[in-house]
Amino acid sequence: MVSLGSRFIGQFEPFMFIYVMGTGISSDILYRFPYYGRWLRVCSYIMFALACLIFVSLQVLCVVHLWHYTRRHSFSAYVDEFVRNTRKSVFWGTYPMGLVTIINYLFNLTQIGSISQGDSRRLMIFVYALWWYDIAVSIVIAWGLSFVMWHKYYFPEGLGKGEKGHEKVAAEYLKSTLLLAVIPLVVAASSSSIWVMSGLFGRTFNRNIQLLTMVITVLIWLHAILFVAVLVFIYFWSLYLFKIPPMAQVFTLFLVLGPMGQGAFGILLVSDNVLLYTQQYYPVPGAASGGTLSTAEDVLLLAVPWCFKVLGLIYALALLAVGYFFTIICIIAMLSYRKHKEINAAGKPRRIYNFHTGFWGMTFPMGTMSLGSDEVYIQYNKYVPMRAFRVVSAIYGTTCILWTIFCVVNTVFLYGRRGFRTVRAKRDHRETESKAPSPFTPSTLAPSIVSSLASPDASSASTLHQESIEELC
Repeated sequence: MVSLGSRFIGQFEPFMFIYVMGTGISSDILYRFPYYGRWLRVCSYIMFALACLIFVSLQVLCVVHLWHYTRRHSFSAYVDEFVRNTRKSVFWGTYPMGLVTIINYLFNLTQIGSISQGDSRRLMIFVYALWWYDIAVSIVIAWGLSFVMWHKYYFPEGLGKGEKGHEKVAAEYLKSTLLLAVIPLVVAASSSSIWVMSGLFGRTFNRNIQLLTMVITVLIWLHAILFVAVLVFIYFWSLYLFKIPPMAQVFTLFLVLGPMGQGAFGILLVSDNVLLYTQQYYPVPGAASGGTLSTAEDVLLLAVPWCFKVLGLIYALALLAVGYFFTIICIIAMLSYRKHKEINAAGKPRRIYNFHTGFWGMTFPMGTMSLGSDEVYIQYNKYVPMRAFRVVSAIYGTTCILWTIFCVVNTVFLYGRRGFRTVRAKRDHRETESKAPSPFTPSTLAPSIVSSLASPDASSASTLHQESIEELC
């Protein structure tokens, strides 16, 4: 009989780190909500604790699952299933993105007045080390998975008669989930831009490290946003050719919002950091007091940073505009399925409002749009009225938080119900054994009974598990 522990470990999938993404970005938004409230800060602590708990649990489960899977099969089989299989491998991108949300909140904790200066500096060092780890993981995922996908065709189920590899890829694999392998780079670049020019980072590290971090951040952001643009173009082509995803996968449309909101948030911070760095280390005499600029060098020191600011604003508004457009498309796509009904693998009818793990695909992207819109308000409202962006940010942020809470509650219920069914099946099996009049061997039992005793409720669990993968792919 398969033990409960083995069955639990076998349920792990990379997409589970999307739970960390949703809860993590919700904690960040609660902490810096466009309209400040002390109670929101308290709620952010609770959400952050939940994100950390989920992350640590999944991290341990991931390692144990790797050991368990390679022990039962082989390491090459693990690579085939979780690296070469694009339907699963792209979800490794949720791991570094979830970690970044925790990194950002840890920096928020360094700004709390009750923390001593020494503890703040040590926490800043920890944040910086985690960021480098996240960068390394993000690069391995983005570059490594891209090479694997470009190297050879790999279809776990094989090709059908007369089916061609490129046709199957175009029809089934060119989806918005491909963005999950690249978005971690955009998110990581935005993370460092939050704290690299903070006073704490400047006191903890020297100027050279600040400049190095800023340059690497810019390189990563530019590389990632161009990579994302290519994938978005391909996905738009796929939408024109194969239309919007089926009802169970319609929430994957929201993944396009992720790089738009996070990219806008990142470039606004990057351009602002260029200005702050120039003002801090290359001050222009008389510029602050409105004096006359004496040399061409003074003019450049004042003009160049503001050129970055203007370009950053233009790029950010362009990305946000695409994000707003696709938000409406996503909502209309969902409404188009309001009367649609599908029969799942268990033979039960499902509607668009029936919860499944694909609902989580909406949380993080909505949160990034909130961050990007709010940053426009924070940086430019002092020059021109930008309060509309604050309102839009609050709408996106509220949607993200409430949707995350909804997903958390339903996910707990979903896994709790699955666990209850498994335990009940195991108990029924024990009762059946205890009531047996004589010790039968498995060979004397009907094949169907042997199957049910060997893995009670395994079929329903695997069915639900497979549905989770399909809803996100």
